[in-house]
Amino acid sequence: MGKKQRKESMIKYRNSRKLSLQSTIIFVVVCATVVSLIVSAILIRNYVVEKEYANTKEKIATVANLVAANTEVQGGITGTVSNNTLQDFSLEVSKMTNVDFVVVLNKDLIRLSHPDATVIGQPFSNLADAKKTLSGKGHYSVQEGVLGDGIRYFSPVKNDQGEVIGVVCVGLTLATVNKEVEAAQSKILIGLLLGLIVGVVGAIFLAQKVKLILFGLEPSEIATRLGEKEIIEDEVSEGIVAIDAYKNVMLVNREATQMFKKMNLQMDVAVNQPLEEHLYTVLFEEIFNTHVKIKDQVLYLNGLEVIASIAPMFIEGNFYGAVATFRDQSEMQHMIHELSGTQQYIDSLRAQTHEFMNKMHVILGLIELQKYEEVTGFIQQLSYDYQEEVGFVTEKIKVPAVAGFILGKINEAKEQDVDIVLAEASYLPELKMGNSIHILLQILGNLLDNAKEAMINQELKTVELLLNYDLEGEIFIIQVTDTGVGIPLEIKEKMFKRGFSTKGEHRGFGLNLIQKIVTNHQGFIEVTTNEPQGTRFYIELPYEMGKKSDQSLNN
Repeated sequence: MGKKQRKESMIKYRNSRKLSLQSTIIFVVVCATVVSLIVSAILIRNYVVEKEYANTKEKIATVANLVAANTEVQGGITGTVSNNTLQDFSLEVSKMTNVDFVVVLNKDLIRLSHPDATVIGQPFSNLADAKKTLSGKGHYSVQEGVLGDGIRYFSPVKNDQGEVIGVVCVGLTLATVNKEVEAAQSKILIGLLLGLIVGVVGAIFLAQKVKLILFGLEPSEIATRLGEKEIIEDEVSEGIVAIDAYKNVMLVNREATQMFKKMNLQMDVAVNQPLEEHLYTVLFEEIFNTHVKIKDQVLYLNGLEVIASIAPMFIEGNFYGAVATFRDQSEMQHMIHELSGTQQYIDSLRAQTHEFMNKMHVILGLIELQKYEEVTGFIQQLSYDYQEEVGFVTEKIKVPAVAGFILGKINEAKEQDVDIVLAEASYLPELKMGNSIHILLQILGNLLDNAKEAMINQELKTVELLLNYDLEGEIFIIQVTDTGVGIPLEIKEKMFKRGFSTKGEHRGFGLNLIQKIVTNHQGFIEVTTNEPQGTRFYIELPYEMGKKSDQSLNN
């Protein structure tokens, strides 16, 4: 389903008012139960009715055959047994076998016994039906008789020679048959009601169980939240990737997909598919091994620099996977470089402005004291010092922006009783710097600031800056040597780590940025202990670093 369809579905769910999940489940289950019970009841009723009629036929046929074979019945037909005895026998058999009537007929089809004694001696109500039995074969019949509609069986009565001498008719009225059917149906009805009650209780339990699993949310709410979740994930500016404990992708948003396309991966990153091995190694391998959250770590994904935060996921204490959020840092790094260079300019201008104001105050004070000769001498000395200092720097550094920056740093350091000395061997020819100037000033600014801070409590506060350019190799050479406290071995091992600092919180980014710049542009950096005290930073950077930075942004 596309994003547009998801949004439309979400709006429909939000605007529609439907039954709650519990009511829906109860309604569906009850309807299904009722329908199934009704169908079952109809089928069972038909079966019971058919079975009841079959049992009835078998019952009356058995009774009729037994009565026809009885000697008293045969004697009653031949006259050897009195009619009263035959009548009493017929009534007793009816009572014992729960049939409605046992009627004995002679060969002329005259009633010799009957539940209604007033019709004894009269012809059978349906002579044609009874006459069929005189052929010697029994048969069933559903006809209307004296006692009402009923089902009956005619059985021939034979003498010892096998001759038919009479007929026995045994039957049940339909009222009796229906009564027995209704008794059976009432049991079915009770079973159906019990089934319905169980179905309703089960539906309520199921609804509550499902709703508990769904955290009490209705289906429409779930659909709405899922739609909102997908929209939010796709609109955030950070890439999001989540994998389960088996390294299968659970979630990947649009921003992450776009960044992965820039990386030219060998395989697509798709939900329910294994994560590409290189991405797993860079993003998740450490988390899977340690189960410890990583925050704001710089990573390189197939040539793309990102800042990532990665966290493990647990369900009921069991490791379930990990989720990573990351952002392309190329554009941000470019901005940082420019801002850092701008800050260096600002610091230099501020220092020069402050020094200039101090000198102007001295001149103004001498004028107010009418010490004009001293004013002249002071201005001449300033001019000499300026020409000597500026002349030396500009003679060595032919790039105006870098020369101005170094002068600003020298003046700024003087206010803090620190001497920054440009080494005699320094030389920077006129070059078309482009973006490289921002990177160069960022490195110089961070190194000089760190050198000044390292000498706060030292008696000798001298920083030597060597800035050179190798024409043959087209390489910048930067060396900053201070007379500070030096760097212990245990700190030297961690000094380039992002956020690490011995100067307090919210520090520890300068050296990390320098290392990243050097690493990204295939440069060289070395930190050694200076003799007799202090630290020496030595850096080599290619002249083409500015172009490479621009290219990294376009990639």
